[in-house]
Amino acid sequence: MALKDCENCLVYGTDNRPLAKARVEMIDEKHVWLFFQYSKLRSIRIKTFVDFYDGQYGVVRSHCELVIQKSSHPNRNKEPWMASCTILNVQDTFQRQKDLRVRVSLRAEFNTVKGTYFSGTIENISAGGLFLVTPQVLKKNEHFTFRYRFSGDVYELEARVLRIGTLIKGEYSYGCQFANLTMEAEAAVRKYVFAKQKEKLSKQAKRVL
Repeated sequence: MALKDCENCLVYGTDNRPLAKARVEMIDEKHVWLFFQYSKLRSIRIKTFVDFYDGQYGVVRSHCELVIQKSSHPNRNKEPWMASCTILNVQDTFQRQKDLRVRVSLRAEFNTVKGTYFSGTIENISAGGLFLVTPQVLKKNEHFTFRYRFSGDVYELEARVLRIGTLIKGEYSYGCQFANLTMEAEAAVRKYVFAKQKEKLSKQAKRVL
């Protein structure tokens, strides 16, 4: 499988942590140019992972060879670095529109845009949003933020209330959608969700055996 319709990606460092976002210009299905606004790069040839955001396939996580160099593109003032990128193999694909959701029980502190702090429990989560149970009264379309550690790093995430659910053990429930999610944060949440899903499937397999 190869790319079909891709304009953006997230490049990982050799430590497997998100390094920088890049604009994509396709040469063919296996070769692309990447253009970085991130300035703290250096000329180097590396093999690393890239999450391509493809309009037809969704997220295409690939192992790639990058040759990073100073940009010769006319837009080099805004994108000082570029890289020729060869896709060596595809590791995984998943649809952004049909995000995998897992049941969890994550306690966190939240903050509304009006400055109100409250606590609650995230009962399921996906790269698209979360289901929150809390004593706090929230309105539809109200935004809030919270900080949580995913994949070793702490991220500040923003979400808005899409729907108001029923009372659960005397607390309010809300279906929420992430807002203004950076590629780095999305990658971290997605990695966390997939790890939890694999953990769940592993436990189910052990029970069957």
